[in-house]
Amino acid sequence: MLPVKVTDRGVLIIGVRADLDIADRAAAAWAIDGVLNAHRSSPVVLELSDAVVSPAAVSTVVRAHRRCRDAGVALAVVASRTEARRTLAVATGAQALDVHTALPLAVTALSAPAGAAA
Repeated sequence: MLPVKVTDRGVLIIGVRADLDIADRAAAAWAIDGVLNAHRSSPVVLELSDAVVSPAAVSTVVRAHRRCRDAGVALAVVASRTEARRTLAVATGAQALDVHTALPLAVTALSAPAGAAA
């Protein structure tokens, strides 16, 4: 089970282990899908733990990013480690994943009114 909370601004925060292994990837993706289905229009923040980011975690984030993009739901990722941010940027390429260094920054970015400058 992934830690999930909703802020007073309506932003859904899902905790994801950055060191997720391949054996747990499917369960994490399934859990994220369930949360996204339950909160269809809420903006989403995936908060990675401080561990070294694994290929399975990158794959899980990219999958969630694609699912949110296809549903028209805003998604941001929090990754405090520079290497994790770099890895996620490379993995998403032109898809421009919104990655932040801290949770308050991501929540603020997703709860800003449409059209507001970031």
